[in-house]
Amino acid sequence: MYSLSPDDFRIQKVLQTIQCDPSRSIQDLAQTVNLSSSRLGHLFKAQMGLSLTIFLTNRRMEKAADLLRSTDMRVKEITYCVGYQQGPSFVRAFRRKFECSPTRYRYQQRVRL
Repeated sequence: MYSLSPDDFRIQKVLQTIQCDPSRSIQDLAQTVNLSSSRLGHLFKAQMGLSLTIFLTNRRMEKAADLLRSTDMRVKEITYCVGYQQGPSFVRAFRRKFECSPTRYRYQQRVRL
């Protein structure tokens, strides 16, 4: 049986925190597990196979897509809810992930229903 090292428990805690609140910053996540941001990033990549930044961005985009599908929240509200401070950076990240704007995504999802 594989046993987890202490680092694995810290990464698990980070994953649980991101799942509950994807708006948390990397600095906040690092503080949660008493590591520096760079050390957390190295451990995360070693254990998960991708960078913490990419993982967090993907989780934020999944949460944003879910909110666009399931609520009538304004895009600006969703921007803040998933951890972005500025709309343009959120829209750029969303376009990279879904190849359309958040507004267009919402429209396409509702037309499919």
